[in-house]
Amino acid sequence: MTEDTRPPQGLCWLLIAAWLVVTLTSLFAPALLSFDTSRYINVALMSAFTLAHGGARYGQRGIAIYFLIAMAVTYVTENASIFTGFPFGHYEHTAHMGPQLLKAPLLVGPIFAVAGYLGWALAGLLLGDAFSARRLAPLIARPLIAAFITSAWDLCVDPIGGTMNRDWIWAEGGGYFGVGWMNFFGWMLTMFTIFTLFALYLERQSARPPTPQGYGYWLQPIVFWTLIALQFPLLFAIVPDFKISDPTGHAWQAADLLETMMLVSIFTMLFTALLACFQLLRWRVESAPPAH
Repeated sequence: MTEDTRPPQGLCWLLIAAWLVVTLTSLFAPALLSFDTSRYINVALMSAFTLAHGGARYGQRGIAIYFLIAMAVTYVTENASIFTGFPFGHYEHTAHMGPQLLKAPLLVGPIFAVAGYLGWALAGLLLGDAFSARRLAPLIARPLIAAFITSAWDLCVDPIGGTMNRDWIWAEGGGYFGVGWMNFFGWMLTMFTIFTLFALYLERQSARPPTPQGYGYWLQPIVFWTLIALQFPLLFAIVPDFKISDPTGHAWQAADLLETMMLVSIFTMLFTALLACFQLLRWRVESAPPAH
């Protein structure tokens, strides 16, 4: 399935570091790098990470197929929801999100793909799929867990991107800081569909994907996920309070919204990263040669 399974650890660490520099610059020096510009740069960096890191396990063809599946499913579900209200609810994207394919911004396809890849990698760590050819219900367990993990990120992002930044707008608002409950089940459905299709592709391959044995290789998605999660406590700490409202006129305080996102990120995203880290440490200890 793959020509070269040596994990490009140096490149992946460099991409993570570059993402961190871009993110911090946009937060602390927006005059040098605006948030809108940093978003495109960071999606490009995360896409490169996904292709490099995923290519070490699935081969360049395999990870490219994952990326294409993720983007295709995303564009279908995003446009379907904008036109019909299913699966995310009735909403629309604003000009901040850039050029569109029909009504869905081109940017959202890679966003779903890169966030999904990290969720997929973490689910593999939690279920032990990363360390063994023996897998638990590969067409159900890993897609389902990965969908939950990735949706936890969306649970933190959408109130900020929608109600605060107005990158997208729900015409009818919603109880979760202007976001309707249906949106998050739509994320679950979309991500589960992406992961299931990728799992079906893997099952049809005659050769199983090799398992890169480097500890650093599996540490990288944990570190990346942790850094993404830590954005939300940082935003709560540095963004001044102001009043915000959704299109229905319902008003909130920005500090309340950011405090909630901070708590959600800690008890979902960081908790997931912690579990994955302990799984990785356990695997490292169990795979170590016995002392003489």
